[in-house]
Amino acid sequence: MLLSRRAFLASSLAAMSIPTWASALPIEAQGELFFSAFSKGKTDHYVGAFGSNGRLLWSMPLPDRAHAPVVHPTHSVVGAVARRPGFYIDFFNPLTGEAIKRIEPLAEHHFYGHAVFSQDGERLITQENHYPTGAGKIVIRSWPQGEVLNEYSSGGIGPHESVLMDQDVIVIANGGLRTHPNNDREIMNLETMRPNVTFLSLKDGRVINQAEPEPSLHKLSIRHLDVNRQGVVALGFQYQGELWENVPLVALVSANSDTLDYLDMPEQIRARFQQYCGSVCFDASGETLAISTPRGGFVAYWDVPSKTFLGVDNCRDVCGVIATNRKHEFVLTSGTGKQLISSPRTRQISQINQLADLHWDNHLRRINLNA
Repeated sequence: MLLSRRAFLASSLAAMSIPTWASALPIEAQGELFFSAFSKGKTDHYVGAFGSNGRLLWSMPLPDRAHAPVVHPTHSVVGAVARRPGFYIDFFNPLTGEAIKRIEPLAEHHFYGHAVFSQDGERLITQENHYPTGAGKIVIRSWPQGEVLNEYSSGGIGPHESVLMDQDVIVIANGGLRTHPNNDREIMNLETMRPNVTFLSLKDGRVINQAEPEPSLHKLSIRHLDVNRQGVVALGFQYQGELWENVPLVALVSANSDTLDYLDMPEQIRARFQQYCGSVCFDASGETLAISTPRGGFVAYWDVPSKTFLGVDNCRDVCGVIATNRKHEFVLTSGTGKQLISSPRTRQISQINQLADLHWDNHLRRINLNA
């Protein structure tokens, strides 16, 4: 059972005393933990952590299905962000199982399934929808107090995922889809949607740069993204048009460009995506890009410097992807409970484990103390 609101508030007072990852990570985790939401059946939802051997080390129940974890950069705190339209982020200490805090969206807002901590861990940054107007918001709260410090326009509609460029700049995938929680799967602006990627100053909310698809591709919803150490941003799209339409699904962009650089892939691979990209992830070097598609049942890879397609790993209902600390290597999770490790440049993939009674959700995060 989750703690009551009063218990959440009381336990949050102890958040400052939560140990660092370095001082408290269990030996059996072997220096790293992987975090994901998961479900058992249709009604039982959790957030959990597993080590490098794939064994589930910790889990906590959630009130509803979650989308992506958010992991504190220094202290042992992990949050589970509710799926869109989400109305909670529940935070836990995954080393003790203690429920720490619940964060709720602003009034008449909902979360989009993702959040991120600032690099110093002192601020929590969320993407929110003001559903009466459809305005996208970036909301910055103090941690662990949860006090709202700033509220900025996201620069568009439907800010789904954001990543940090550095301590002062965040990159936002404005999906362009206006929705309302009363019927969240109904797109209210399909013919007028304008997705974009926005580079936003966290200091004052200023839009530093924006790029968007050309008007003929206005249904190319930008949903997920990642940034590598060279400052290149990768984008994964979810096209809102017909399945048979030949549209790009992956692009690169930088903070000083206002155009999207679409990546090529074989047409038979592009068609298998079924117009849907899941997770977007660079490897530790920033030279290999991974894009998952649970609808297509595979993860596709590109060489970033040459922008060339490398190949795929097939896995039914795969979506979670995260880089390890080794170059050109990723851990994958699927809705069938599989955990895999892949080295796409050497075409090696192996199963770490399979927890057949659970279904890993869309996104995977990792804390590593071996790097």
